[in-house]
Amino acid sequence: MATTIKDIAQATGLSVTTVSLVLNQKADKIPERTKELVQKTAKDMNYRPNQIAISLVKKKTKTLGLLIPDIRNSFFSMLAKEVEDECHKMGWTMILCNTGDQHHRDLEYIDVLASKNVDGVIYCMASDTTLEKFQEVHELLQIYKLPFIMIDRTYDLKNVHAAKIDNRLGGFLATEHLISLGHSKIACITGPMNLMDTQARLSGYKDALEKHGIVFDQSLIYHGNYQMSGGVHGITELKQQEFTAVFAFNDLMAFGAYKALKQMKKKIPEDVSLVGYDDIVFSEMLEVPLTTIRQPIGKAGKLAVRFIIEYIDDPSSAEEVPMLSPKLIKRDSTMKRKNPPT
Repeated sequence: MATTIKDIAQATGLSVTTVSLVLNQKADKIPERTKELVQKTAKDMNYRPNQIAISLVKKKTKTLGLLIPDIRNSFFSMLAKEVEDECHKMGWTMILCNTGDQHHRDLEYIDVLASKNVDGVIYCMASDTTLEKFQEVHELLQIYKLPFIMIDRTYDLKNVHAAKIDNRLGGFLATEHLISLGHSKIACITGPMNLMDTQARLSGYKDALEKHGIVFDQSLIYHGNYQMSGGVHGITELKQQEFTAVFAFNDLMAFGAYKALKQMKKKIPEDVSLVGYDDIVFSEMLEVPLTTIRQPIGKAGKLAVRFIIEYIDDPSSAEEVPMLSPKLIKRDSTMKRKNPPT
């Protein structure tokens, strides 16, 4: 049987109240020698606090839920690791929910997390989540009285907290880099257009074109799915168009574009320059290492953890997470265009 506070009291000859105060770190007026005796005896007897009982008393489990779309994507794997590390650092635990990038599973996992009595949720929504579908999630979280913070994929709504990265800036940096190399025919493989991160990256792409006097060409745009298949299909659909560079809105689609271009006997970067987005770990392991936009997703995850814990403790004192900036990472998949137009 598990050791109880009563067992420790009997072993030390102390009262149950004294032992309880020491083990719950409320023993300000108890002598140090007594504290040391209780702590040593508890350790020797392999005492483990009853977390269910503690949560009932404190009305807190010190547990967060993390919903991510696809654990196979190392971008989200990195996010999960950083969130778990930060939770551990702050004395909290994390329950990971991999939703398969499906909205209905977002809803199912919120039910599960509520049944586990988590104190809050860090939420990266599925790519098929429209504004109307997000309202379903929002209402469910409110029914369960679960505070939450969105991360990576967000909607700008009143009273919805989010850890954001400046996607418009990222789209601008990627496109301007290609323009600086002499490219003006830049094909673009976006993510799902219902997502604000996709819309923002496309706006950044257009900003860079406008800044340099290049007319936006809708025929060079393919709406992808943030999966490797989206990159393959994008190049297949765009191959009839004239382009010398490709900007894919995440690295997985860039990998797909890379594969399709090689199958077309196109050399990267000699024939086509290629830029991705995210800087996942495999980006620098390609035969031609990928130029990409690095998102500080690890930092965003840590800030999200700190915010939601502060918000759980005192909603009025929690400061909103500042927007973070992405960074261009130059590798070998881009090069100056040969014989650029004059």
